[in-house]
Amino acid sequence: MTQKILKINYLILSFITFLNVCFFFIGDNFADHGLSISSNSESVSYVGYFLGSLLSLTNYYSGIWILLPFVVYSLVHFSILTKREKEFDLFVSGLVVLMFFDLAYLFFPATLGKGIATKADLYLDAYIAFFTGFLFFILVGVISLRGSFFLIIKSFKDSLESYGLKFFKVLSVFYKFSRSSSSKMKALSSGIDIKNKATKFLKAPAKIDVSSLKDKVKTVSKKEKIPDVEKKEATQEKSSKSISGNIVKENVSTKIDYEWNGQDDVEFIVDPSKPVQKEQRVVSKESSFFASDTLIDCITDNTNHQKTQSPDEVYFKTICETIESKLNEFNVKGDIINILKGPVVDTFELDLGEGIKASKVKGLEDDLGLALNGAPIRVVYPLKGRSTIGIEVPRNPREFIYLDEVLQADAFNKTNNRLPIAMGKDAFGETSVVDLAGMPHMLVAGATGAGKSVFINTLLVSLIIKKSPEELRLILIDPKQLELALFATLPHLLLPVITEASKAAISLLWAVEEMDRRYSILKDMAVKNIEGFNKKVKTASPAQLSKIHGHYENADEDGYELPYIVIVIDEFADLILTKSGKEIETNVNRLAAKARAAGIHLVLATQRPSTDVITGVIKANFPTRVAFRVTTGHDSKTILDQHGAQKLLGKGDMLYKHGVDLLRLHSAFVDEREIEVLVEKISEYQKGYSETAMEFLENEGEKEEEASAASVSYVSGTSDDPVYQEALQVVMESGSASASMLQRRLRVGYNRAANLIDELEKNGIVGPAQGSKPRKVLSRSE
Repeated sequence: MTQKILKINYLILSFITFLNVCFFFIGDNFADHGLSISSNSESVSYVGYFLGSLLSLTNYYSGIWILLPFVVYSLVHFSILTKREKEFDLFVSGLVVLMFFDLAYLFFPATLGKGIATKADLYLDAYIAFFTGFLFFILVGVISLRGSFFLIIKSFKDSLESYGLKFFKVLSVFYKFSRSSSSKMKALSSGIDIKNKATKFLKAPAKIDVSSLKDKVKTVSKKEKIPDVEKKEATQEKSSKSISGNIVKENVSTKIDYEWNGQDDVEFIVDPSKPVQKEQRVVSKESSFFASDTLIDCITDNTNHQKTQSPDEVYFKTICETIESKLNEFNVKGDIINILKGPVVDTFELDLGEGIKASKVKGLEDDLGLALNGAPIRVVYPLKGRSTIGIEVPRNPREFIYLDEVLQADAFNKTNNRLPIAMGKDAFGETSVVDLAGMPHMLVAGATGAGKSVFINTLLVSLIIKKSPEELRLILIDPKQLELALFATLPHLLLPVITEASKAAISLLWAVEEMDRRYSILKDMAVKNIEGFNKKVKTASPAQLSKIHGHYENADEDGYELPYIVIVIDEFADLILTKSGKEIETNVNRLAAKARAAGIHLVLATQRPSTDVITGVIKANFPTRVAFRVTTGHDSKTILDQHGAQKLLGKGDMLYKHGVDLLRLHSAFVDEREIEVLVEKISEYQKGYSETAMEFLENEGEKEEEASAASVSYVSGTSDDPVYQEALQVVMESGSASASMLQRRLRVGYNRAANLIDELEKNGIVGPAQGSKPRKVLSRSE
């Protein structure tokens, strides 16, 4: 309906503009229409007369200025308004016309028609026209561009500030130059030797108040050994704070003791046994990721909502009478006391009479459906918090649930969930948001076309909107090669989207080894899960960090915090039936059994919910399951351990089981175009794949038995690569080797660094690959 009204507005504006343009070019050719037509006026053309009158009248009350708002509104209409359905868009055409009318009245009054100009002079003046025109401009920007309008204003303001700052800097430099020139002339004229005074001042020793120093500073009798990292920080602290005689404690990240040796210098000594006082001690991962509101607007601005009209009261009254009459035929006494209206199904509350079993109503599902023209009826009992039975009847027509509506709800925006997922809406129309971290894994199953792939898309969109690449990493496995291709450029990805079963097995093996590495880190840090670890590492002491430093390859740059890892497998049945199926199933079972505390979570989706795919081990480790419409009750029992999924409506209608609770939810719809715009926006954030994971995938996860360091003699070896000796020296100094380390230290490409590692292994310098851990150096140079 909104699009029809917008089209009518556009056609009216086009017609008025056309008449004004015609009058502008051929209006002088028309006769004076003020004269009346008499019976003797035989030479007058009545068609030309009335056409000229129409053009003159239109121009009299509008003017040629209408051409500019027509052009602007045409651009806004076809680029923005036709792609969505918002009620406020109906006012855009009027606001654009009023805005340009004020501009024409202020700056181009000659373009106004005589009639409208006369009226404007009576009721308008320059001040009113200016402020109303500015107000209309703001309203047009807010309604048409929504959140993007304020981003444009902010960027424009920042540009003005930057140019203004540069201008004032130029003025200040010119002012300082003029002041210094005048002061130099005065100094020369008075015979003052500035150079000698400055030299004496710089050579003078710094004066230290010993009494005040002893009150503020703790004397250290014995210097403790400082690690390399702490020496660097201590040197920086010393150089930055011992310039002047007064010691000021600013931005101190560790607790520092001082030793005064009677000289003019003060030495700073870091005590590694003291706890860290502030979070600056740990390398913090500063993220400039997009705000969730900005990303939600990317979806909203590209959504074309088609709202359906809600049924009237006659519709619900007819269903109530049909249900009650059908139950009376089978001697089941009950009354419909309430209707819980939802977007897809409506729940009719049935209050049973005395002595009537609820199971008797359950057995009449098919008869009730037959009475309601074959609708798939579902009887639910008991309803939570109620003493009634719920009869779920499909709504006709059903409402569409769009993802942006769910994402804009407070249940999603104000949630404290670690990994929030916008599931959609429940049977009563309330927004449903769950936490993947608390599940801890999810099993999704349903027949083809039931909405399973769209649900996977909404799950991924929910995660990437709320979590930055520093907080969440993804591994996407898509044997179909089509479903997850939209997310191929996400900065959240640890690996490229995997489409081959052999690479899927290797990536899952890497996840298992990453899980073992994380458990070693958690054990050394004495915490139980990843959430406690990320909190503790922010205030950890250098001694605590040194315990886990060996588990990281590049902790100085990336920091010590561990991101969540979510592994999404779109079609699990296709992987199980391949040659690598047994290995994949083993790794999935290991991850499902142990990976929760390590922050690794699985989402398995399959369209074939048979027992050879969803085995008993998988069902035991996946307490959270989502069932879309299936073909048989046996498939429903395989997924949910009970019947019911075979009576779902499809297109996102699902049963969500978490523990023992079973809820009916309706998944939201997200279009491919909306995902493309969102991913394109997020892809502006630069974050590459994991180097260790890529190296593990390229090496195909192969491991060899480690050779004994005692039995391997040092062989320098030869190589055609000119940087081989530099790589050899770097490996010997660091005591470990990896392609990513050589890539950073030698500033070479990843393939060249990997070749250097292979040559070092061939020459017996380093050992074989150890998964995500750096390679060991087998022998050292004398």
